[in-house]
Amino acid sequence: MDVVSAYPPPRPPGRGFQGSPPPRRGRAVRVDPVLVELGAGLVWLAVGTLGLGADGVGTLILAVGIAIAIGIGVENRRRGPRPFDTSRSAEMLRLGGGVIAIVIIASIVLGLISASAFLPGLALVLTGGAFVLLSRSTGQQPTRWLGLVVVAAGVLSALVTTATAGGFVSQGLLGLLAGVLMLLSAADRVGLVEMLRDRAR
Repeated sequence: MDVVSAYPPPRPPGRGFQGSPPPRRGRAVRVDPVLVELGAGLVWLAVGTLGLGADGVGTLILAVGIAIAIGIGVENRRRGPRPFDTSRSAEMLRLGGGVIAIVIIASIVLGLISASAFLPGLALVLTGGAFVLLSRSTGQQPTRWLGLVVVAAGVLSALVTTATAGGFVSQGLLGLLAGVLMLLSAADRVGLVEMLRDRAR
């Protein structure tokens, strides 16, 4: 298996003074989408367990999710990670940073107008939208479908919030759903879903 180095190739020695070191170049940032989906999935599992309001059940679900995420991460490392190139990695970092910044600002604004219950739905819409935008540059259809489903979950969360009080469904169940979908997407990238499908045949 060919290993692509994240470091730029060494520059040939210059024709100037002998012994003068060449200028240093920064390390190229390459993001592994599997790790990103695992991290986002665990965040949404944590958000979902908080919305359930049941400490014992929520802790158990989160512990199981962490164990599954560790297993996926180990398998990803064993098979060899396939990070995005530098341009797509930069776009993923911009999208992730934008989502985090908007969620922080929205949490402050919604808190001021006593509408914090809508924050989980908004965060789901923003997270799903980031996946959809990322899929436009990567051309990966599973990423687009993941984003669309998460956006739909966010819209449903907002609708449920307007109709009922409490966050059992709008934050708990839908947050868990988003977390499970992201872990499943990470497992699919690694090839575990296809392996389980072949074993089931």
